[in-house]
Amino acid sequence: MSTGTLDRMIEEVKGLSAEERRRLIEILSEDQRSPEQEKRDRMAQSIRGKYKHVLTGSEEFARRKAEEIALEERR
Repeated sequence: MSTGTLDRMIEEVKGLSAEERRRLIEILSEDQRSPEQEKRDRMAQSIRGKYKHVLTGSEEFARRKAEEIALEERR
């Protein structure tokens, strides 16, 4: 958005009545996330910290995965 456009918008807002400003603030304060985004956010929040008790580095993880792959290949 150009500075000129923003300046014009600000001037328009200054000309609004108190009720119009209240409504504009209400609209701008509303959550603009889509239902899909809200669902993803709830899911992420629900599992956040689920594995915080697992203390492992990337090397240990890679070692375990290599062991799992080797086990699967033997089957």
